[in-house]
Amino acid sequence: LPPIGLKLLTVLMRESPKVVTREQLEREVWGDILPDSDTLRSHLYNLRKAIDKPFDTPLLHTIPGSGYRLTESGGR
Repeated sequence: LPPIGLKLLTVLMRESPKVVTREQLEREVWGDILPDSDTLRSHLYNLRKAIDKPFDTPLLHTIPGSGYRLTESGGR
């Protein structure tokens, strides 16, 4: 994983199974200099491709209106 992907995964793993907000991810990965709106989405897309590929059910879930959650069981 690239460095940003690894940072995102670290935050999601640490908080799992809780939902992590977009704002929390941005602050923990980029600090006070927040990226443009598509940067996080792009990095999460690439992270999904990397971590979900070997599994039948996705591990990384978007929770509409809340944020993102990493689960081992595929549960929402």
